[in-house]
Amino acid sequence: MRLIGKLIIIIFIVGILLGASAYVILYTDDNDNNSNGGNDKESPQIIQVSGNLTVTAGKTAVITARFTDNVNVTEATLYYKTAESTSWNSLSILNESVSISIPLGTTSNYYYYVTVDDAAGNGPIGDPSTNGSQFYTITVRPGDEDLIHTVFIEEATATWCSNCPNIAAILHTLYATQNYNFYYISLINGSSSKVWDHLKNDYNINGFPTTYIDGGYQLIYGGSALESDFIDAINAAQSRTVPKIRVTVTAQYNNVTDEITVNALVENMEDIPYSGQLKLYLTEIVSHLNGYDSKPYQFGFLDYLLIEDIIIDGQSSDTYTQISDISAYDYENLMIIGVVFNSEKQPGYSLPPDQKPFDAYYADATDGAMLVEGGNLPPQLEITSPQKGKIYLNGNPILEKFLQRKILGYLFNMSLHNTTRLYGEKMITVTATDDSGVVKVEFYIDGDLIYNDTQAPYEWSFSKISKIRSIRIKAHLLEVVVYDDTGKTSSATLSFKARI
Repeated sequence: MRLIGKLIIIIFIVGILLGASAYVILYTDDNDNNSNGGNDKESPQIIQVSGNLTVTAGKTAVITARFTDNVNVTEATLYYKTAESTSWNSLSILNESVSISIPLGTTSNYYYYVTVDDAAGNGPIGDPSTNGSQFYTITVRPGDEDLIHTVFIEEATATWCSNCPNIAAILHTLYATQNYNFYYISLINGSSSKVWDHLKNDYNINGFPTTYIDGGYQLIYGGSALESDFIDAINAAQSRTVPKIRVTVTAQYNNVTDEITVNALVENMEDIPYSGQLKLYLTEIVSHLNGYDSKPYQFGFLDYLLIEDIIIDGQSSDTYTQISDISAYDYENLMIIGVVFNSEKQPGYSLPPDQKPFDAYYADATDGAMLVEGGNLPPQLEITSPQKGKIYLNGNPILEKFLQRKILGYLFNMSLHNTTRLYGEKMITVTATDDSGVVKVEFYIDGDLIYNDTQAPYEWSFSKISKIRSIRIKAHLLEVVVYDDTGKTSSATLSFKARI
Protein backbone atom coordinates (compact mmCIF):
# COMPACT_ATOMS: atom_id res chain seq x y z
CA MET A 1 0.00 0.00 0.00
CA ARG A 2 1.30 3.36 -0.84
CA LEU A 3 2.31 5.66 2.04
CA ILE A 4 -0.32 8.24 1.34
CA GLY A 5 -3.07 5.60 1.53
CA LYS A 6 -1.83 4.35 4.88
CA LEU A 7 -1.85 7.87 6.30
CA ILE A 8 -5.44 8.39 5.18
CA ILE A 9 -6.54 5.17 6.85
CA ILE A 10 -4.76 6.07 10.11
CA ILE A 11 -6.31 9.53 10.19
CA PHE A 12 -9.75 8.03 9.55
CA ILE A 13 -9.39 5.53 12.39
CA VAL A 14 -8.14 8.19 14.80
CA GLY A 15 -11.12 10.38 13.88
CA ILE A 16 -13.52 7.58 14.64
CA LEU A 17 -11.88 6.94 18.01
CA LEU A 18 -11.92 10.64 18.96
CA GLY A 19 -15.57 10.97 17.96
CA ALA A 20 -16.50 7.93 20.01
CA SER A 21 -14.63 9.32 23.00
CA ALA A 22 -16.36 12.67 22.67
CA TYR A 23 -19.71 10.91 22.42
CA VAL A 24 -19.00 8.90 25.56
CA ILE A 25 -17.92 12.05 27.45
CA LEU A 26 -20.88 14.11 26.29
CA TYR A 27 -23.34 11.34 26.94
CA THR A 28 -21.95 10.63 30.36
CA ASP A 29 -21.97 14.31 31.41
CA ASP A 30 -25.47 14.84 30.10
CA ASN A 31 -26.68 11.73 31.86
CA ASP A 32 -25.08 12.89 35.11
CA ASN A 33 -26.68 16.34 34.85
CA ASN A 34 -30.11 14.92 34.18
CA SER A 35 -30.03 11.91 36.50
CA ASN A 36 -27.68 12.77 39.33
CA GLY A 37 -27.44 16.54 39.06
CA GLY A 38 -23.77 16.54 38.14
CA ASN A 39 -22.23 19.57 39.79
CA ASP A 40 -25.59 21.30 40.45
CA LYS A 41 -25.42 22.36 44.09
CA GLU A 42 -27.80 25.35 43.98
CA SER A 43 -31.32 25.14 45.36
CA PRO A 44 -34.27 26.35 43.32
CA GLN A 45 -35.96 29.59 44.37
CA ILE A 46 -39.60 30.60 44.68
CA ILE A 47 -39.90 34.17 43.44
CA GLN A 48 -43.58 34.84 44.00
CA VAL A 49 -46.79 33.15 45.17
CA SER A 50 -50.30 34.61 45.05
CA GLY A 51 -50.47 34.79 48.85
CA ASN A 52 -53.74 35.25 50.75
CA LEU A 53 -56.79 35.30 48.50
CA THR A 54 -60.51 35.89 48.84
CA VAL A 55 -62.97 33.94 46.71
CA THR A 56 -66.75 33.80 46.67
CA ALA A 57 -68.27 30.36 47.12
CA GLY A 58 -69.18 28.84 43.77
CA LYS A 59 -66.23 30.45 41.98
CA THR A 60 -62.62 29.47 41.28
CA ALA A 61 -59.43 30.42 43.10
CA VAL A 62 -56.55 30.92 40.66
CA ILE A 63 -53.16 30.50 42.31
CA THR A 64 -49.96 31.47 40.56
CA ALA A 65 -46.35 30.78 41.46
CA ARG A 66 -43.09 31.88 39.87
CA PHE A 67 -39.85 30.02 40.50
CA THR A 68 -36.38 29.55 39.06
CA ASP A 69 -33.31 27.30 39.19
CA ASN A 70 -29.80 27.45 37.77
CA VAL A 71 -30.53 24.25 35.78
CA ASN A 72 -34.22 23.43 35.81
CA VAL A 73 -37.16 23.07 38.20
CA THR A 74 -38.56 19.57 37.72
CA GLU A 75 -41.22 19.46 40.43
CA ALA A 76 -43.63 22.15 41.62
CA THR A 77 -46.53 21.14 43.84
CA LEU A 78 -49.49 23.00 45.33
CA TYR A 79 -50.80 21.49 48.57
CA TYR A 80 -54.26 22.56 49.71
CA LYS A 81 -57.06 21.60 52.10
CA THR A 82 -60.10 23.02 53.86
CA ALA A 83 -59.59 24.47 57.33
CA GLU A 84 -61.29 21.47 58.96
CA SER A 85 -59.42 18.80 57.01
CA THR A 86 -56.52 16.89 58.54
CA SER A 87 -54.90 15.89 55.23
CA TRP A 88 -53.53 17.85 52.28
CA ASN A 89 -54.51 17.47 48.62
CA SER A 90 -51.89 18.14 45.94
CA LEU A 91 -51.77 19.46 42.40
CA SER A 92 -48.87 20.14 40.05
CA ILE A 93 -48.18 23.85 39.56
CA LEU A 94 -45.18 23.30 37.28
CA ASN A 95 -46.78 25.49 34.60
CA GLU A 96 -46.92 28.28 37.25
CA SER A 97 -50.72 28.39 37.56
CA VAL A 98 -53.44 26.16 38.97
CA SER A 99 -57.16 26.57 39.71
CA ILE A 100 -59.15 25.30 42.69
CA SER A 101 -62.94 25.23 42.41
CA ILE A 102 -64.74 26.40 45.56
CA PRO A 103 -68.11 24.62 45.69
CA LEU A 104 -71.27 26.67 46.04
CA GLY A 105 -72.39 26.83 49.66
CA THR A 106 -68.88 26.43 51.06
CA THR A 107 -68.41 28.24 54.36
CA SER A 108 -64.96 26.95 55.29
CA ASN A 109 -61.72 28.70 54.33
CA TYR A 110 -58.99 26.92 52.38
CA TYR A 111 -55.27 26.70 53.22
CA TYR A 112 -52.41 26.16 50.78
CA TYR A 113 -48.63 26.18 50.33
CA VAL A 114 -46.22 25.55 47.43
CA THR A 115 -43.01 23.48 47.16
CA VAL A 116 -40.50 23.17 44.30
CA ASP A 117 -37.48 20.95 43.62
CA ASP A 118 -34.86 20.44 40.90
CA ALA A 119 -33.36 17.37 39.22
CA ALA A 120 -30.39 17.32 41.57
CA GLY A 121 -32.65 17.13 44.62
CA ASN A 122 -31.47 20.42 46.13
CA GLY A 123 -34.95 20.98 47.51
CA PRO A 124 -37.68 20.91 48.26
CA ILE A 125 -38.11 24.53 49.22
CA GLY A 126 -41.48 25.94 50.16
CA ASP A 127 -43.52 29.09 50.46
CA PRO A 128 -44.51 29.80 53.18
CA SER A 129 -43.34 26.33 54.39
CA THR A 130 -42.39 22.90 53.06
CA ASN A 131 -44.69 20.89 55.32
CA GLY A 132 -47.85 22.95 55.91
CA SER A 133 -46.74 24.28 59.29
CA GLN A 134 -47.34 27.72 57.74
CA PHE A 135 -49.74 28.39 54.91
CA TYR A 136 -51.67 30.98 52.94
CA THR A 137 -55.42 31.39 53.41
CA ILE A 138 -58.10 31.44 50.75
CA THR A 139 -60.92 33.29 52.52
CA VAL A 140 -64.24 31.96 51.27
CA ARG A 141 -67.00 34.53 51.17
CA PRO A 142 -70.66 33.54 50.96
CA GLY A 143 -72.54 34.17 47.76
CA ASP A 144 -74.52 37.34 47.07
CA GLU A 145 -77.65 35.89 48.62
CA ASP A 146 -75.86 35.44 51.98
CA LEU A 147 -74.30 38.91 52.13
CA ILE A 148 -74.31 40.20 55.72
CA HIS A 149 -73.68 43.81 56.65
CA THR A 150 -70.81 44.32 59.10
CA VAL A 151 -71.19 47.39 61.33
CA PHE A 152 -68.39 49.91 61.93
CA ILE A 153 -68.11 51.71 65.30
CA GLU A 154 -65.91 54.66 66.26
CA GLU A 155 -65.52 55.37 69.97
CA ALA A 156 -64.46 58.97 70.63
CA THR A 157 -62.66 58.89 73.97
CA ALA A 158 -59.96 60.62 76.03
CA THR A 159 -57.49 59.57 78.72
CA TRP A 160 -58.83 62.22 81.12
CA CYS A 161 -62.48 61.25 80.57
CA SER A 162 -63.85 59.61 83.74
CA ASN A 163 -67.06 58.46 82.02
CA CYS A 164 -65.32 56.87 79.04
CA PRO A 165 -64.22 53.54 80.61
CA ASN A 166 -67.86 52.44 80.88
CA ILE A 167 -68.29 52.70 77.10
CA ALA A 168 -64.95 51.02 76.40
CA ALA A 169 -65.91 48.09 78.63
CA ILE A 170 -69.29 47.64 76.91
CA LEU A 171 -67.78 47.65 73.43
CA HIS A 172 -65.02 45.23 74.35
CA THR A 173 -67.47 42.86 76.04
CA LEU A 174 -69.84 42.81 73.05
CA TYR A 175 -66.96 42.38 70.60
CA ALA A 176 -65.44 39.51 72.58
CA THR A 177 -68.71 37.56 72.58
CA GLN A 178 -68.62 37.40 68.75
CA ASN A 179 -72.42 37.50 68.83
CA TYR A 180 -72.55 40.87 67.08
CA ASN A 181 -71.18 41.53 63.62
CA PHE A 182 -69.06 44.67 64.04
CA TYR A 183 -65.55 46.10 64.20
CA TYR A 184 -64.63 49.11 66.32
CA ILE A 185 -61.75 51.51 66.86
CA SER A 186 -60.86 53.78 69.77
CA LEU A 187 -60.32 57.37 68.65
CA ILE A 188 -58.20 58.60 71.58
CA ASN A 189 -58.20 62.38 71.70
CA GLY A 190 -54.66 63.71 71.95
CA SER A 191 -53.02 60.57 70.55
CA SER A 192 -52.82 62.05 67.04
CA SER A 193 -53.78 65.29 65.33
CA LYS A 194 -55.64 63.15 62.80
CA VAL A 195 -58.01 62.00 65.53
CA TRP A 196 -59.06 65.50 66.53
CA ASP A 197 -59.25 66.67 62.91
CA HIS A 198 -61.63 63.79 62.15
CA LEU A 199 -63.77 64.27 65.25
CA LYS A 200 -64.00 68.05 64.86
CA ASN A 201 -64.20 68.47 61.08
CA ASP A 202 -66.14 65.33 60.13
CA TYR A 203 -68.33 64.79 63.19
CA ASN A 204 -68.49 68.24 64.86
CA ILE A 205 -68.08 66.41 68.17
CA ASN A 206 -69.74 67.90 71.24
CA GLY A 207 -68.03 65.93 74.03
CA PHE A 208 -66.51 62.68 75.27
CA PRO A 209 -67.45 59.93 75.11
CA THR A 210 -69.41 59.85 71.86
CA THR A 211 -69.91 56.66 69.88
CA TYR A 212 -70.52 56.90 66.14
CA ILE A 213 -72.10 53.82 64.55
CA ASP A 214 -71.82 53.23 60.80
CA GLY A 215 -70.50 56.72 60.15
CA GLY A 216 -73.30 58.49 62.02
CA TYR A 217 -76.31 56.31 61.17
CA GLN A 218 -76.64 55.76 64.93
CA LEU A 219 -75.04 57.81 67.71
CA ILE A 220 -74.71 57.25 71.46
CA TYR A 221 -73.74 60.34 73.44
CA GLY A 222 -72.30 60.30 76.96
CA GLY A 223 -70.97 57.64 79.29
CA SER A 224 -74.14 56.50 81.03
CA ALA A 225 -75.43 54.31 78.19
CA LEU A 226 -76.27 50.69 78.92
CA GLU A 227 -75.13 47.57 77.12
CA SER A 228 -78.69 47.16 75.81
CA ASP A 229 -78.45 50.60 74.15
CA PHE A 230 -75.46 49.43 72.15
CA ILE A 231 -77.06 46.13 71.22
CA ASP A 232 -80.12 47.96 69.91
CA ALA A 233 -77.97 50.43 67.92
CA ILE A 234 -75.80 47.67 66.42
CA ASN A 235 -78.83 45.60 65.44
CA ALA A 236 -80.51 48.64 63.87
CA ALA A 237 -77.39 49.44 61.82
CA GLN A 238 -76.96 45.84 60.72
CA SER A 239 -80.60 45.59 59.64
CA ARG A 240 -80.68 48.77 57.59
CA THR A 241 -80.92 48.62 53.81
CA VAL A 242 -77.42 48.98 52.34
CA PRO A 243 -76.02 48.65 48.82
CA LYS A 244 -74.68 45.19 48.00
CA ILE A 245 -71.09 46.14 48.66
CA ARG A 246 -68.42 43.97 50.21
CA VAL A 247 -64.86 44.81 51.27
CA THR A 248 -62.29 42.13 52.07
CA VAL A 249 -59.00 43.06 53.71
CA THR A 250 -55.84 40.93 53.66
CA ALA A 251 -52.40 41.87 54.95
CA GLN A 252 -48.92 40.41 54.71
CA TYR A 253 -45.85 41.34 56.75
CA ASN A 254 -42.30 41.46 55.35
CA ASN A 255 -39.92 40.89 58.29
CA VAL A 256 -36.94 41.98 56.19
CA THR A 257 -38.22 45.45 55.29
CA ASP A 258 -40.67 45.87 58.23
CA GLU A 259 -43.39 46.69 55.72
CA ILE A 260 -46.93 45.46 55.33
CA THR A 261 -48.77 44.99 52.07
CA VAL A 262 -52.50 45.51 52.51
CA ASN A 263 -54.99 44.53 49.83
CA ALA A 264 -58.61 45.68 49.98
CA LEU A 265 -60.96 43.96 47.53
CA VAL A 266 -64.15 45.98 47.02
CA GLU A 267 -66.98 44.12 45.27
CA ASN A 268 -70.12 45.78 43.89
CA MET A 269 -72.93 43.26 43.44
CA GLU A 270 -75.41 45.89 42.28
CA ASP A 271 -76.20 46.46 38.60
CA ILE A 272 -75.38 50.15 38.86
CA PRO A 273 -72.06 51.87 39.73
CA TYR A 274 -71.20 52.54 43.37
CA SER A 275 -69.31 55.64 44.53
CA GLY A 276 -67.82 56.13 47.95
CA GLN A 277 -64.61 56.38 49.92
CA LEU A 278 -62.34 53.59 51.11
CA LYS A 279 -60.43 54.05 54.37
CA LEU A 280 -57.84 51.65 55.76
CA TYR A 281 -57.26 52.15 59.49
CA LEU A 282 -54.15 50.88 61.28
CA THR A 283 -55.01 50.01 64.88
CA GLU A 284 -53.18 48.66 67.92
CA ILE A 285 -55.03 45.62 69.29
CA VAL A 286 -53.79 46.35 72.82
CA SER A 287 -53.07 50.07 72.87
CA HIS A 288 -49.97 51.54 74.47
CA LEU A 289 -52.30 54.22 75.89
CA ASN A 290 -54.47 53.74 78.97
CA GLY A 291 -57.87 55.13 79.81
CA TYR A 292 -58.94 56.96 82.94
CA ASP A 293 -59.21 53.60 84.76
CA SER A 294 -55.57 52.71 83.82
CA LYS A 295 -56.74 49.90 81.51
CA PRO A 296 -55.29 49.88 77.98
CA TYR A 297 -57.58 50.84 75.12
CA GLN A 298 -58.53 48.19 72.58
CA PHE A 299 -58.02 48.77 68.84
CA GLY A 300 -56.54 52.20 69.38
CA PHE A 301 -56.24 54.26 66.19
CA LEU A 302 -52.65 54.70 64.99
CA ASP A 303 -52.93 56.06 61.46
CA TYR A 304 -54.71 55.94 58.14
CA LEU A 305 -53.00 53.61 55.69
CA LEU A 306 -55.21 54.74 52.82
CA ILE A 307 -58.01 57.20 52.09
CA GLU A 308 -59.25 56.98 48.52
CA ASP A 309 -62.40 57.93 46.64
CA ILE A 310 -63.67 54.95 44.69
CA ILE A 311 -66.13 54.22 41.89
CA ILE A 312 -66.95 50.53 41.29
CA ASP A 313 -68.93 49.60 38.17
CA GLY A 314 -71.97 47.38 38.56
CA GLN A 315 -71.25 43.67 38.94
CA SER A 316 -67.52 44.27 39.16
CA SER A 317 -64.73 44.71 41.70
CA ASP A 318 -61.46 46.54 42.26
CA THR A 319 -58.48 45.80 44.48
CA TYR A 320 -56.63 48.58 46.28
CA THR A 321 -53.09 47.94 47.52
CA GLN A 322 -51.08 49.89 50.06
CA ILE A 323 -47.51 49.18 51.23
CA SER A 324 -46.58 50.85 54.54
CA ASP A 325 -43.63 50.95 56.91
CA ILE A 326 -44.61 49.67 60.37
CA SER A 327 -41.14 49.52 61.93
CA ALA A 328 -42.34 51.80 64.74
CA TYR A 329 -44.91 49.24 65.93
CA ASP A 330 -45.15 45.70 67.27
CA TYR A 331 -46.29 43.86 64.15
CA GLU A 332 -47.97 41.10 66.20
CA ASN A 333 -50.20 43.71 67.84
CA LEU A 334 -51.74 45.26 64.73
CA MET A 335 -55.13 45.04 63.04
CA ILE A 336 -56.10 46.71 59.78
CA ILE A 337 -59.76 47.69 59.42
CA GLY A 338 -61.11 48.59 56.00
CA VAL A 339 -64.32 50.60 55.65
CA VAL A 340 -66.26 51.74 52.58
CA PHE A 341 -68.30 54.89 53.17
CA ASN A 342 -71.15 55.91 50.88
CA SER A 343 -70.68 59.19 48.98
CA GLU A 344 -74.30 60.20 49.62
CA LYS A 345 -74.59 62.80 52.38
CA GLN A 346 -77.02 62.30 55.29
CA PRO A 347 -77.89 64.60 58.23
CA GLY A 348 -76.27 63.81 61.58
CA TYR A 349 -76.17 65.44 65.03
CA SER A 350 -73.39 65.02 67.61
CA LEU A 351 -75.69 66.37 70.33
CA PRO A 352 -78.98 64.54 69.82
CA PRO A 353 -81.59 65.13 68.81
CA ASP A 354 -80.87 68.17 66.66
CA GLN A 355 -77.75 70.07 67.83
CA LYS A 356 -74.16 70.09 66.61
CA PRO A 357 -75.02 69.02 63.03
CA PHE A 358 -72.60 67.24 60.73
CA ASP A 359 -72.65 65.57 57.32
CA ALA A 360 -72.89 61.81 57.82
CA TYR A 361 -71.57 59.38 55.22
CA TYR A 362 -72.79 55.94 56.19
CA ALA A 363 -70.43 52.96 56.34
CA ASP A 364 -71.72 50.35 53.88
CA ALA A 365 -69.04 47.66 54.24
CA THR A 366 -66.38 46.79 56.82
CA ASP A 367 -63.74 44.11 57.23
CA GLY A 368 -60.72 43.62 59.47
CA ALA A 369 -57.54 41.57 59.35
CA MET A 370 -55.01 40.92 62.08
CA LEU A 371 -51.52 41.15 60.70
CA VAL A 372 -50.60 38.00 62.62
CA GLU A 373 -53.47 35.69 63.58
CA GLY A 374 -52.83 34.46 67.10
CA GLY A 375 -49.76 36.67 67.47
CA ASN A 376 -48.16 37.33 70.84
CA LEU A 377 -49.82 40.42 72.31
CA PRO A 378 -48.34 42.72 74.95
CA PRO A 379 -49.34 42.05 78.57
CA GLN A 380 -52.23 44.01 80.03
CA LEU A 381 -52.53 45.56 83.46
CA GLU A 382 -54.84 47.62 85.60
CA ILE A 383 -54.05 49.55 88.77
CA THR A 384 -57.03 48.37 90.79
CA SER A 385 -56.12 50.38 93.90
CA PRO A 386 -55.77 53.25 94.45
CA GLN A 387 -58.15 54.64 91.84
CA LYS A 388 -57.97 58.07 90.33
CA GLY A 389 -59.82 60.83 92.19
CA LYS A 390 -60.34 59.00 95.51
CA ILE A 391 -59.05 59.46 99.07
CA TYR A 392 -57.56 56.44 100.88
CA LEU A 393 -56.82 55.84 104.56
CA ASN A 394 -54.58 52.82 105.23
CA GLY A 395 -55.32 51.46 101.76
CA ASN A 396 -59.13 51.82 101.95
CA PRO A 397 -61.25 54.46 100.15
CA ILE A 398 -62.99 56.66 102.69
CA LEU A 399 -65.22 58.73 100.41
CA GLU A 400 -66.66 58.19 96.98
CA LYS A 401 -65.58 60.58 94.27
CA PHE A 402 -68.85 62.53 94.20
CA LEU A 403 -68.72 63.26 97.95
CA GLN A 404 -65.04 64.13 97.75
CA ARG A 405 -65.75 66.84 95.23
CA LYS A 406 -68.81 68.19 97.01
CA ILE A 407 -67.69 68.03 100.64
CA LEU A 408 -63.90 68.16 100.78
CA GLY A 409 -63.72 70.38 97.76
CA TYR A 410 -66.01 72.85 99.49
CA LEU A 411 -64.38 72.67 102.92
CA PHE A 412 -60.73 72.71 101.86
CA ASN A 413 -60.97 74.25 98.39
CA MET A 414 -59.45 71.05 96.91
CA SER A 415 -59.52 70.21 93.23
CA LEU A 416 -60.16 66.47 93.45
CA HIS A 417 -61.35 65.54 89.99
CA ASN A 418 -58.16 63.69 89.06
CA THR A 419 -56.35 63.81 92.39
CA THR A 420 -55.71 60.67 94.42
CA ARG A 421 -54.76 61.19 98.10
CA LEU A 422 -53.15 58.53 100.28
CA TYR A 423 -52.94 58.70 104.08
CA GLY A 424 -51.39 56.21 106.47
CA GLU A 425 -50.43 52.80 105.10
CA LYS A 426 -50.41 52.85 101.31
CA MET A 427 -51.43 49.75 99.37
CA ILE A 428 -50.91 49.39 95.61
CA THR A 429 -52.71 46.48 93.93
CA VAL A 430 -52.43 45.55 90.27
CA THR A 431 -54.16 43.05 87.98
CA ALA A 432 -51.79 41.78 85.26
CA THR A 433 -52.62 39.31 82.48
CA ASP A 434 -50.98 38.05 79.30
CA ASP A 435 -51.75 35.60 76.51
CA SER A 436 -48.53 33.68 77.20
CA GLY A 437 -47.45 34.50 80.75
CA VAL A 438 -46.60 37.32 83.17
CA VAL A 439 -43.02 37.25 84.46
CA LYS A 440 -42.87 40.23 86.79
CA VAL A 441 -44.45 43.53 87.79
CA GLU A 442 -42.28 46.50 88.72
CA PHE A 443 -43.36 49.45 90.89
CA TYR A 444 -41.75 52.87 90.43
CA ILE A 445 -42.17 56.03 92.50
CA ASP A 446 -41.03 59.26 90.87
CA GLY A 447 -38.91 57.28 88.40
CA ASP A 448 -37.15 55.09 90.99
CA LEU A 449 -37.66 51.31 91.03
CA ILE A 450 -39.02 50.56 94.50
CA TYR A 451 -40.40 47.03 94.32
CA ASN A 452 -40.39 43.98 92.04
CA ASP A 453 -43.16 41.37 92.30
CA THR A 454 -42.91 38.05 90.44
CA GLN A 455 -46.06 36.30 91.67
CA ALA A 456 -49.75 37.14 91.75
CA PRO A 457 -51.40 38.84 93.50
CA TYR A 458 -49.26 41.78 92.44
CA GLU A 459 -49.24 44.31 95.24
CA TRP A 460 -47.00 46.51 97.30
CA SER A 461 -47.58 48.11 100.68
CA PHE A 462 -45.59 51.02 102.13
CA SER A 463 -45.99 53.77 104.69
CA LYS A 464 -43.34 56.34 103.78
CA ILE A 465 -41.70 57.26 100.49
CA SER A 466 -38.57 58.58 102.17
CA LYS A 467 -37.23 59.21 105.66
CA ILE A 468 -37.91 62.93 105.42
CA ARG A 469 -40.99 64.04 107.29
CA SER A 470 -43.01 67.07 106.33
CA ILE A 471 -46.41 68.59 106.99
CA ARG A 472 -46.60 69.48 103.33
CA ILE A 473 -48.51 67.11 101.05
CA LYS A 474 -46.43 66.38 97.96
CA ALA A 475 -47.43 65.10 94.53
CA HIS A 476 -45.83 61.86 93.36
CA LEU A 477 -46.01 59.66 90.29
CA LEU A 478 -46.63 55.93 90.52
CA GLU A 479 -45.68 53.87 87.49
CA VAL A 480 -46.30 50.14 87.17
CA VAL A 481 -44.60 48.07 84.45
CA VAL A 482 -45.55 44.49 83.59
CA TYR A 483 -43.31 42.07 81.64
CA ASP A 484 -44.42 38.94 79.79
CA ASP A 485 -42.31 35.86 79.09
CA THR A 486 -41.22 37.19 75.68
CA GLY A 487 -39.93 40.51 77.04
CA LYS A 488 -42.91 42.62 75.93
CA THR A 489 -44.05 45.27 78.39
CA SER A 490 -46.97 47.52 79.22
CA SER A 491 -47.22 50.27 81.80
CA ALA A 492 -49.69 52.45 83.63
CA THR A 493 -49.25 55.58 85.74
CA LEU A 494 -51.13 57.28 88.54
CA SER A 495 -50.53 60.70 90.11
CA PHE A 496 -51.16 60.83 93.85
CA LYS A 497 -50.51 63.08 96.82
CA ALA A 498 -49.15 61.89 100.14
CA ARG A 499 -46.90 62.94 102.94
CA ILE A 500 -43.24 62.57 102.05
